[in-house]
Amino acid sequence: MPPRLAQLPATAALVTLLAGAATVAGTAAPAVADDSPTLPAVSSAPPAAGGCVRPSKKHSDLTPWPQRYIAPSRAWPSARGAGVTVAVVDTGVDAGGAPALAGRVTAGPDVVSGGTAGKDCVGHGTFVAGIVAAGQKSGVGFAGVAPDARILAVRVTGADGSATADKVAAGIRAAVAGGARVVDVPLALNRGSASLTSAVRDAVRHDALVVAPAYGPSNSSGEAAPAAYPAALPGVLAVAALTPGGGPDQRAAPATTPGIAAPGTSLMSIGPGGSGHFSGSGADLATGFVAGTAALVDSYRPGLTAQQLTDRLTSTAYPGAAGTRSLTGAGTVDPAGAVTAVLPTSAPRPARPEPAPQLAASTGHSAHAGAVAVAGGAAGLIALTAFFAVVLPRARRRGWRAGV
Repeated sequence: MPPRLAQLPATAALVTLLAGAATVAGTAAPAVADDSPTLPAVSSAPPAAGGCVRPSKKHSDLTPWPQRYIAPSRAWPSARGAGVTVAVVDTGVDAGGAPALAGRVTAGPDVVSGGTAGKDCVGHGTFVAGIVAAGQKSGVGFAGVAPDARILAVRVTGADGSATADKVAAGIRAAVAGGARVVDVPLALNRGSASLTSAVRDAVRHDALVVAPAYGPSNSSGEAAPAAYPAALPGVLAVAALTPGGGPDQRAAPATTPGIAAPGTSLMSIGPGGSGHFSGSGADLATGFVAGTAALVDSYRPGLTAQQLTDRLTSTAYPGAAGTRSLTGAGTVDPAGAVTAVLPTSAPRPARPEPAPQLAASTGHSAHAGAVAVAGGAAGLIALTAFFAVVLPRARRRGWRAGV
């Protein structure tokens, strides 16, 4: 924790905090242990035995590791997602049987078989919707990133859990028509189509952010498909999965260069048919954390374009370790930073910021003169801009306040 400013001379305080800027703004969130309970697993396909996934009878009061790692609750004093609709374009969402989403799910169209998407035979869409927006409940550690956001369910998968590019395109169009500001497509297709490209382009034109996994499940050789759609298309924010240690999930190689990363292994969320919990892993599920964070930002900063929303998510992400950009993109999504950080008006900061310059404290001068001398001219002004724009808000979110 940075020292208390009230206990330091102004120049010394400036030196101390600027020297720590690279650590606060350029280091990933600390690793956490994976203490996830044993829960029934969710899949993108229906049960092999046929029928629909059964409700989980298991409940957990533990706080899942992603909530401790990216700490969305730090953003909740400022925004909880109220007034924002997130579309989940997937297997449907249980609109009436998932208490954690009660009253906040709109059953949109089922573009495969007609009707509405308020049922979820597979459970995948409900799991993702829970990561995005599950409400808080006393005695339950799990909650969604944006617990006051609304969910628009759109079904694009067939009976076997698979989807085509044209069906996904229709789902994205339905999501935008339904007023979604964020469109979560937790699917990775091997092929795109002209209609899918057009649908994504139209979503961006309507300032709806499309989020999708950078890769799908690995095949038997441990390699992902050569491409992942819609993530490979311009305007889509591609998401990679992280492990509880904060590193990239090595089980599947990115088929599309990720734009950002989020927790994606040993996850816990809700499922259809009750209040029980399920577990799951994959970049497809990690999209929920990014979509939920986007909902928080849009709630707090309405009117951003899809590109501005993407820029804010990526420029405030925790940078990954050196050499991991191809695996994690800009780094780990940071809900509180994305909501509250005051960013420079210039281009977003690079994923690997330059180390802060080594500054020496001055003695016998006024605070103003000392600050200027320590800053060393233009380099110091740049460091000060970065400090007040990014470092100070992050330090405050971690519990530091001046004079206490």
